Amino acid sequence: MKNIVLIMLFYFMCQLVMAQKIDMVNAPRNPIGFKHKKAHFFLRGDIYASSGKIFDRSGNLIYNYGTRYYYNQNGEIIGNNYGDQCEYDSRGNIIKFQYKNGSLSEYTFNNKDLLIFEKTSYGEEKSYAYDSQERIVKIIVNKKGIFHQQREYSYSKKGDVLVVAIQYTNADKQPGFKGKYHYTDGFLVKEELSSGVYEYVVKRDAKRNKIDFYMANDPNAKHYKTFNRYFSDANKPAKLEYGYYIPNGKKNGKKLATVFVNGKRASDITISKGVKPNEKVLFDGLTQTYYSVSNVQEETHSANTKMYVSNVLSQGKNMISYAHDGKFINYVDGQNKVKAREFAFLGSHMIDHRIEKTLGRTYIIYNYKNKKEQAVKEMNLLSTDENSIFYTRELEKDNFFIVVKGQHIDYKKARFEYLTSGDPVILIDNEPLYILTGFKNAKDNVVHKGRPYNGELDKKQTKATVKTETTKKNSSADFDCVKGDCKEGWGRVKVNGIITDATFKNSSIEGVAYISYPNGSYYHGQYKNNRRDGVGYYKWKNGNVYIGGWKDGKQHGLGYTMNKENQITSGGLFENGKLVTETTTDYIANKATGNCTGNCEDGFGKYVYNNGDIYWGFFKNKQRYGVGTYLWKNKSVYTGAYTSGGKRNGYGIYTYVDRSVFKGIFKDDRIDGLGVMKYKTTGNVVQGVFNNKGAKVKEYE
Repeated sequence: MKNIVLIMLFYFMCQLVMAQKIDMVNAPRNPIGFKHKKAHFFLRGDIYASSGKIFDRSGNLIYNYGTRYYYNQNGEIIGNNYGDQCEYDSRGNIIKFQYKNGSLSEYTFNNKDLLIFEKTSYGEEKSYAYDSQERIVKIIVNKKGIFHQQREYSYSKKGDVLVVAIQYTNADKQPGFKGKYHYTDGFLVKEELSSGVYEYVVKRDAKRNKIDFYMANDPNAKHYKTFNRYFSDANKPAKLEYGYYIPNGKKNGKKLATVFVNGKRASDITISKGVKPNEKVLFDGLTQTYYSVSNVQEETHSANTKMYVSNVLSQGKNMISYAHDGKFINYVDGQNKVKAREFAFLGSHMIDHRIEKTLGRTYIIYNYKNKKEQAVKEMNLLSTDENSIFYTRELEKDNFFIVVKGQHIDYKKARFEYLTSGDPVILIDNEPLYILTGFKNAKDNVVHKGRPYNGELDKKQTKATVKTETTKKNSSADFDCVKGDCKEGWGRVKVNGIITDATFKNSSIEGVAYISYPNGSYYHGQYKNNRRDGVGYYKWKNGNVYIGGWKDGKQHGLGYTMNKENQITSGGLFENGKLVTETTTDYIANKATGNCTGNCEDGFGKYVYNNGDIYWGFFKNKQRYGVGTYLWKNKSVYTGAYTSGGKRNGYGIYTYVDRSVFKGIFKDDRIDGLGVMKYKTTGNVVQGVFNNKGAKVKEYE
């Protein structure tokens, strides 16, 4: 029984490590899905670095020309510094790779872990067929469902040389390209093409990996050299030199900085700016060593200049904080250049939140303030959670501090409410945003992790209200369903003076919500899973207003703001609560052309129609789009969502001529869905599902 368990465990581990079958010697033309293992790049042995790629000890690709990959304990990619995502099958093959920009590559494997189909979001599809020896014999390429090309492969052997013949069939079904490729030990050594016969020399190291490739019988042939580094090299003597090279093997041109290891250029060693004048900091990931190179005068150096590297800053850590003369630089894997970063202190600890490409990570230097005289300080990864919410408590002063993505919150705008668990919910401008988890047991001046707010105040968990200005409990709060059905239907909830009329599903706000806050501010619009999500209208107590898109409780999508005089003050594309693209500039500047003020083609503007109607809002392809306000000549008015074709679709507010008001869902330019109707003449308020004639047809959907 014990042997069976060991065999099963070994098989499982092999699946995690091996996944897609690779045979570079007998099947060098076999297609590979998403490349992320050393075997995918035809590399052997305990390879660490080769041709700009870096691998871990398990052969996983961890760095490839700017892209850094992160793995779980099973050797599966959990993300990269661009925010891309992937999905695995049960055998350890990547079957989906979703890029941050939205493009998608999908892969299908058979039970032998051979790739049999792949497609991209750009409409290209490839089908693969294999022979009994698991070698590719046919590829069919379709583009947007239309046959584009067929490739057929046949194999023969000449001694130790594998010959692969290829014949293409083009989209018109006529023969296309054909050729023969000769391989030795998996490397191309000869090509027979219509343009001629080409032979190549492949030099390999002791681990059978390529170190040089060039055309045979050509004294002027260009050499494509590769310097491979192995984990077994880590304990061997190595001479490091800081110097320069000219790209593409040219003798003249702009020189670039590099590092030589035993006389060979190593592309895996990182070079960064130091904190001292004319200093460079090097990081060798193989030995986990940081070096300092002083007096680097690049303008006086030639391409042949080499400087011996011996000054070790740190060894055994891939992250450090390096300080000199009141300045500091934090390095991660030798890098200090990132897309964005923020620093803050929580007690004596420095928090460093950085976005290298698109993915945010948070680092910490413990007790930084107590180590000011120490030039090199150890830095650690604190969290990969992109929310990056951390806090510390000062128990003696009964105080606490919060840092979100490397920045302290605006304490002047903050207050908090305790949950029954003892964890405070942090509200900024009365909007609940964060929860300080484990608060009751949090130790003095220790960094603790918080989390985003997720509707806990709406789930009968509130204990007390506290303001940061006084840090005193003001009153106990009640969570009460005071009217209707707060589980599956229309209901009213009251908590801490906040009154919420909404539709509920599974005891969560889902659909539409109308929320009034004690200070006079209010929100009405779409909700999803207890969070503002969709189109909504928010008015602050000072009279300022935001109208537009929301996602996960934050402003997201097209939207605009107005002051208490109903003057538009800003607008454009919001992401994660911040305005990232401003489009109201021309409108605010009162730039007019014909009937338009602003940009009435693809932007934000005001348009006066010939019949006297007026529209303020966003445009796309000269049509109303996103969100806006339409004022009819008869004084009826609509504010809300627009979609393609300029039609009202989504959440909106419609005020009739008699000043009755509907707040709810529109479809195809008419009222059609969940909403609330308030009749002017009678004062009656009706909640329910309305049809396209504005009449209530049922209570809830």
